[in-house]
Amino acid sequence: MKKLSTLSKPLVMALSMASISVATVAVSQAATSKAPSSELQAASQSKIDLEQALLLANKAVKGDIVSVEYDQEDRTVNGNYEIKIITNNNEQEVKVHANTGKVTKEEVERLVKEDLAEYKAMKQAKLTLTQAISKANQTLKGTVLEAEFETDFGKPVYKVEIGKDNQVYKIVVDSTTGNIIRSQARAADSDD
Repeated sequence: MKKLSTLSKPLVMALSMASISVATVAVSQAATSKAPSSELQAASQSKIDLEQALLLANKAVKGDIVSVEYDQEDRTVNGNYEIKIITNNNEQEVKVHANTGKVTKEEVERLVKEDLAEYKAMKQAKLTLTQAISKANQTLKGTVLEAEFETDFGKPVYKVEIGKDNQVYKIVVDSTTGNIIRSQARAADSDD
C-alpha cells in the first residue's frame, strides 16, 4: 500500500500542476482578448457599417452586388464584410475590413449556368439588394449581418439577416413588390 501512495503523490501533484497551468492560460487569454461573445456584437461594434462597406466594395469593383455577409474573425471585434459582385458574367469576391475599411479583392469565378439564371432573375427584380436591405431594416431596425438574392420556392427574393437584442431575424423580401414575405428569429449565437 505504501508504494501505491508514494506513486500517487507525484501523479496527483503533476495533474494538479497541469490543471493549474491550463486554467491560468485560459484566464489570461480571456482577460486579454477583446472578444465579443457573438457575431452580432462584433458587427454592431464595427467602425464601418454594412452600407459603407457596400459603397467601398462597389468603388473598388464596379458591378451588381449580389450578396454581402459579415464574417467575424476569431470571435474578436475584427471582422470583414464579404461582398460578391457580378461584372461581365464573373463573380468577384471583395472583402472590406469592418474596422479599417481596407478593401481586398479576392477570387474571381466565371458564373456557371445556374448562377447566370439566378443573376438574370435578379436583374429582372424591381428592387436592388440595397433597397431590400433598407426595406428589411424599416421592418426591424438593427444590425444587418447578411443579405443575398435567392430563388425561394420558385419566387425571386432577398434574404436579409438582421441582429437585434441578441436575436437574429431572417427577413425575406419579395424582389418584385418589396413586401415582407416572412420573418423568423433565432438566438444570435446559434448556427442557422
